[in-house]
Amino acid sequence: MNNTIEKNRNYWPHSIVAVLIFMVFACAMVVKLAMDNPVQMDNYYLEKYQQVDENINKIREKQKIFEENFTLDYKTKKFTMGISNSFEMSIINIKDKSIVKNADIRLVISRPDTNEFNQEIRLKSTKDGTYVFNGIKADKPGRWQVLTKIKIGEKSSFNKHEVYASN
Repeated sequence: MNNTIEKNRNYWPHSIVAVLIFMVFACAMVVKLAMDNPVQMDNYYLEKYQQVDENINKIREKQKIFEENFTLDYKTKKFTMGISNSFEMSIINIKDKSIVKNADIRLVISRPDTNEFNQEIRLKSTKDGTYVFNGIKADKPGRWQVLTKIKIGEKSSFNKHEVYASN
């Protein structure tokens, strides 16, 4: 009689406990991953998230008006690691093909995956309508984003341009 009782053991309680332990372990790993890799705020608009959220329709409207009137010409295609780089760009009026010389430009250099290496660069000089930003350090190889906020009178625009850094 004892042999038949031992053969009919029920393993469901062991399975349920094992699944619960696995679920607790999986939740702990998700929390650890989230703590090790915090959320990075997107700086495309170079403003606080709340300001962008409140004014997104105005921002897009101004962006559309800007794009109807102006085009951007990026002269810099590559950064060299280990040295101080410069970024050059010009703004062209679409209607009369003239170069705009009175733009207010805010420029931020950033990595696409993190804000850890962000650099805000001030305009140092202009030459023949080309805006020159000096002192850019690209310490890591790969993609870098050049984020710009451009204001010309009442027209404004937010732009992103990618530049690659190598030796």
